[in-house]
Amino acid sequence: MKIHNRLPLLIECLRRWESCPTEEQFVVEYATPMQSSAGDFFEDFHGVLTDLDWNAYRRQTLKIDAAQEEARLKSHIKAVEDLFGFLLQGDVNLMGSFGAMDGYARFDRGSHMVFLGVDESFHRDRYIDILTTHELTHVARESRPEVWQGFGLNPRMTQAEFTESQPVIEHLMGEGFSCAVSEILVPHQPAWEYAYQTQKSLAKVLGNGPSLDQTVHFELRHPDGDYGRLYRARPAFAHYVWAWQWTKHVLKKYADGDPRKLVARCSKDFIQDALEFKLPTSVL
Repeated sequence: MKIHNRLPLLIECLRRWESCPTEEQFVVEYATPMQSSAGDFFEDFHGVLTDLDWNAYRRQTLKIDAAQEEARLKSHIKAVEDLFGFLLQGDVNLMGSFGAMDGYARFDRGSHMVFLGVDESFHRDRYIDILTTHELTHVARESRPEVWQGFGLNPRMTQAEFTESQPVIEHLMGEGFSCAVSEILVPHQPAWEYAYQTQKSLAKVLGNGPSLDQTVHFELRHPDGDYGRLYRARPAFAHYVWAWQWTKHVLKKYADGDPRKLVARCSKDFIQDALEFKLPTSVL
């Protein structure tokens, strides 16, 4: 993958911006230079800055070591490639998102643009390692043609088509698989970190398993099932916990625990299994 390390630009700007920059400053000094690698990601973004405790944010973020973060990313790319046995294709932006976003893998025509908002999470122990391997696993799985061909979808569909046509079962498999692989590659971390939860929210999700089962199964059964509605479940990203636990079950039952055997499997094969699965009361 091609790495765009834009953290030096972030640090340069923060050294100049002793107070929150004006919209003009932000656009001219940060958003516009970022366009060459991140496109229009920072269009109309200045409002996010006004919600920050600027002094605290600036003080913490100036501690970022751009070279160290790039080395960390390279090690995770290699780990994911070694796990699956093929090279990852696409681009990765190491950048500042001013606390608004930690990670996002944007699929488009069979390739990916990964955005890593390093300033949001670099200081949170190994969370950034979990996050990075999660997003890189999306790159690995979503780039496999077999994942989409089983649904009659074009493996080189546009980002808009991907967002519109992704089946509910594949959304669950994609997120769950990324959670499971991050747990394999970054082991022995707090369980809730793998599914974007806190200790308290994970306990709440597991304590409301039957309700979440019903929500997930409804979307799977519905002829017009919409994975977007799963994001309405509370606490936030609750269905990632369900997807993570279900995918770990699938890995064990159908792939002998080997992610290589699942990375290119069409999730259509596992719809009935998902409909029968119920969230356990504790993580597997």
